[in-house]
Amino acid sequence: MEFDYRLTGLGWAEARVSDGSSTATITASYLDDALGDLLEAVGVLLEGAEEARCSWTEEPGESRWIFRREGAAVQLRVLVFPGMYSHEPDGTGVLVFDTRQPLREVARAIATGAQAVLDEHGEDGYLQRWYEHPFPSGHLEAIQVWLSAS
Repeated sequence: MEFDYRLTGLGWAEARVSDGSSTATITASYLDDALGDLLEAVGVLLEGAEEARCSWTEEPGESRWIFRREGAAVQLRVLVFPGMYSHEPDGTGVLVFDTRQPLREVARAIATGAQAVLDEHGEDGYLQRWYEHPFPSGHLEAIQVWLSAS
């Protein structure tokens, strides 16, 4: 699995997620802590949760990332909704990405993408471009510790 996260402008980001057979590009605005929320969701899975989710605001629109553990694997589904802060049921969203991968690979891919953003911008540069939210160092470090210990 591959995950690439780029800051594309002041308060805007774009993620590309791929499993080798399908790829999706998802945008996010600074209204939510998109990368921090995604890393937190992965961390919750690594702690043993059966499900974790996060939402990214797209102005307008919402992307909902849904992770479900299946033993040592995880199913990741990304749904898109036309409205922001949608409380619509998952079934009403448009499925833009669906994969089943080993949890370790999902964690590794997302941590690698997050680390690349930190390497490119640094914490100060990230905050200047992302505007409302600092780089989620604590969430990234927790995933990296889990990866190195397992």
